[in-house]
Amino acid sequence: MYRQHFHLRERPFQLVPTPSYLFPSRCHQEALGHLTYALESGEGFVELTGEVGTGKTTLLRTFLDGLDETVAVACIFNPTLNAVELLQSINRDFGVSTDSTSRSDLTAALQGFLIENREAGNKALLVIDEAQNLSIEVLEELRLLSNLETTRAKLLQIVLCGQPELGVMLERYELRQLAQRISLACRLRPLSAVETHRYIVHRLVRASFDGNASLFTRRARERVFRYSRGTPRVINICCDRALLCAYVAGRERVDVTSVKEALAELSDRPYMQVPFLGRSPWVWRGALLGVALILAAGMFVFGRSFQAPVPPPSLASAQAEISVPVAEEAPTLEPVSASPAEPGAGLLPVMEEPVTYSLFDLFDDAGISNSTPWGIQRIMKQWGHEVTVSELPPIGDSYLLFSAAAAPMGMEVMPVDEDFDLALAFQLPTLVLFDAGNRRPLALVYEGEGERDLLRFHSSKGIVELSRSDAARLWAGRAIIACANPLGFSEVVTAQSGPQEVIALESALSRAGFIQVSVDGLFDGGTLAAVYTLQDTYGILRDGKVGALTRVALASALKNGLPDPGSPRTPQARQGGETP
Repeated sequence: MYRQHFHLRERPFQLVPTPSYLFPSRCHQEALGHLTYALESGEGFVELTGEVGTGKTTLLRTFLDGLDETVAVACIFNPTLNAVELLQSINRDFGVSTDSTSRSDLTAALQGFLIENREAGNKALLVIDEAQNLSIEVLEELRLLSNLETTRAKLLQIVLCGQPELGVMLERYELRQLAQRISLACRLRPLSAVETHRYIVHRLVRASFDGNASLFTRRARERVFRYSRGTPRVINICCDRALLCAYVAGRERVDVTSVKEALAELSDRPYMQVPFLGRSPWVWRGALLGVALILAAGMFVFGRSFQAPVPPPSLASAQAEISVPVAEEAPTLEPVSASPAEPGAGLLPVMEEPVTYSLFDLFDDAGISNSTPWGIQRIMKQWGHEVTVSELPPIGDSYLLFSAAAAPMGMEVMPVDEDFDLALAFQLPTLVLFDAGNRRPLALVYEGEGERDLLRFHSSKGIVELSRSDAARLWAGRAIIACANPLGFSEVVTAQSGPQEVIALESALSRAGFIQVSVDGLFDGGTLAAVYTLQDTYGILRDGKVGALTRVALASALKNGLPDPGSPRTPQARQGGETP
């Protein structure tokens, strides 16, 4: 509709994975380079992950279009298959017989093709899109297919492409053998503000007759980035609608007004809302309206003013800033009773002191006692393991209880004592214990920073936000980190370790982004340099030994990506060695 008006050959922001429109951002270039390297070097498994709309399918199509006839390719775009259907689909794409319904017959036919293909000097590549939807059975079948090899090379190379849930799934204990075989892992991230500007210009130049790069004003592009947060698919939707709005209004360029009109039209789409703290703005607007009505009613009925629970700086008691958003099953806080007015004071208005709350006012004795089992259950669920509180053994010590629950799942459980910054440095779900006086410690689950640089904790009562200084002051001196063990065993890995242990380490380092590491079972200079970098990044004494601390750092890198060196969340170098 608007192509002729803006002198465009085609719509520049169509939602189709067209390779010629791939924007070569740094992240996408690195991922394309990893895929090319993996194919040339004969790596068995490659993992490509990224959030919805970050361009995974377009990147795959670009990679596949660049292959020549020496590479036989099978593509699976429907991952909801069982093991037999998967084998049939693979054989069909390779031109192999699919008549049988026997897994052994289908595998034998596939192996015969792969051997002939390799003898002819060719390679075979299997690409699976939306791999986060694969079942455990199918993933295990893929692992078995990776056993099809000669003494010198893999007969079949496999690319698993999916959303971040794929990475979480591969960290499950029962899939540790498959996870160790993934030699390269690529992660696509949203575009930066500068990349978003260049992305819009790139697509306009591709689609226009005259290479017009200024069709969108700078303010319009800035507005698109603020709304899309750099997600290519959302950028495309916004820009396409903005072009239409500008055309309808008879404008020669797309200005910020056109973008605002487009966003207003898209506001009724829940999936297009930019989330705030993990929720749609409409949720928070309703929540804030509800809070305002409740506060107004309280002011009218009780004639008193309520203050957000922020303690004054001079408050000597153990009080801390607490924020509990109503959208997260917030508790109803009962105000602390104020002192009665002095006799005779009824003749004049009484200005009562603001109400403040102690952290421990939120929890009764039962809530504090149950906080550790509740926290263990929450953290285990985030790593894909269901734990029932009632089935936990009656163990009083939090670390021993967590170990009893997590060890059978093959998880790493590590206590951190007397180093609050280190306990939070890994950005993993962490059980943090707070001193509740003569009662048992109160356990809260740390899950990152919230607004205003406050630390965000989860509890059975809702979200609790504390300043770092308050949290450190109330801390009981122990935190417990539990995560998927990236190596699958608890032995310390050094240069003297056996090849199997070193291969597990090298595979995990490679998946974490250390592409210079060769998965060959040799603890060489490249492996040692990667271990040093990992330890430096997380403030661990660089001793080249991969013990509990470095394993947790590796788990964090696999889950969150490596933090930038010197970033605020990276602690200062520790002097206490590997063991916390």
